[in-house]
Amino acid sequence: MLSTYLDYFSGSFGISLVFWPLASLILTLPILALIYNRYHRLRLTAAMAAYLTVLYLLALVFFTLWPMPDDRAAFCATHHLNPQLNPLQFLTDLSTGGRMAMLQILLNVAFFLPLGFIMGRVFRWRFILALPVALLVSFFIETAQLTGVFGIVGCAYRLFDVDDLIWNTSGAVIGYLVAMAANKLVPTRQADAAQLVTNPGFIHRAVSMALDLLLATILSMSLGMGVTYAVHRLGTYQLDGHYRFGGLLIAPSALDVFGTVVDLAMLLIFELLIPLPRRGRTLGATFTHMTVETKQRHGWSRFFFYLFRTAVILAVFGPWTGNVQIATRILALLLLVFYLIKRQMPYDLLPGTAYREDSGAEESADDRRG
Repeated sequence: MLSTYLDYFSGSFGISLVFWPLASLILTLPILALIYNRYHRLRLTAAMAAYLTVLYLLALVFFTLWPMPDDRAAFCATHHLNPQLNPLQFLTDLSTGGRMAMLQILLNVAFFLPLGFIMGRVFRWRFILALPVALLVSFFIETAQLTGVFGIVGCAYRLFDVDDLIWNTSGAVIGYLVAMAANKLVPTRQADAAQLVTNPGFIHRAVSMALDLLLATILSMSLGMGVTYAVHRLGTYQLDGHYRFGGLLIAPSALDVFGTVVDLAMLLIFELLIPLPRRGRTLGATFTHMTVETKQRHGWSRFFFYLFRTAVILAVFGPWTGNVQIATRILALLLLVFYLIKRQMPYDLLPGTAYREDSGAEESADDRRG
């Protein structure tokens, strides 16, 4: 019976398992950027804490709401779940179910322990706010399951149990108390002086680059899709597949070439034209208080630094396909290995003068491991 019931959820549960850690990683990037912006540094423990926080919060969605029946019509035709509204039902369950009933209670408590800890340690919320939030989160999950995610499934696909509200909230309270104890024993660090980091660690570089790539991608896609839409909407379609637009005869392949040119142009703007007059600060680097220029360089030395760095970025992040794309992935792997060994990128080794102590900051060994 249990295996038959679980068969209804196998497909969506598999999707949840695949996308859960990946989605968590993507959503963690802006949090890391905010940490850099606020504290001017990022320790590996803080990065892991941010990722685990997002991982847990998404788990509330992926593993309580998203695993829906694959065949909703068949499931709703054969399953009818009525809500359990007796707040003392757990006493009967304990007397008849024994260990299984106790295990279910413990799991409901444990599932909300991290939420209470996050509200107390990460968000720094007062208990008067954390308590109703925990109750509302549990109530939202139970209601979504009762209503089939508010009508999407078409029927209740999990049991609404008022006891779950009690034990979920109790777990959050315990987690909150643990957070209060942790706050006293291990206070959070204060922000460092607002200095520009001139020798950033790998994660610091990666977060800054991710912000730049995100902005570049948004602008590139907006421009590319806008031009493509204008050509298709305002141009005149020809029998040979071309579009006549403003006196020009545009082939569909030309739009692909245009998209590639725009992608490359955005990379050049964000990674060359913007940082060049701003002491190596791209937009992402500005937000995270770092510079891509790890040494002071002038004249030809600075020219070759940016030439080398820009070539590497275009090679790794350019819109390449086929064998070129395979080669760029190999190059990216080699660059990662190089950094792990030298703690620098190849272009950082070009000659230059180290920054003075009063003009910049260098991340500690712990930060650079991050």
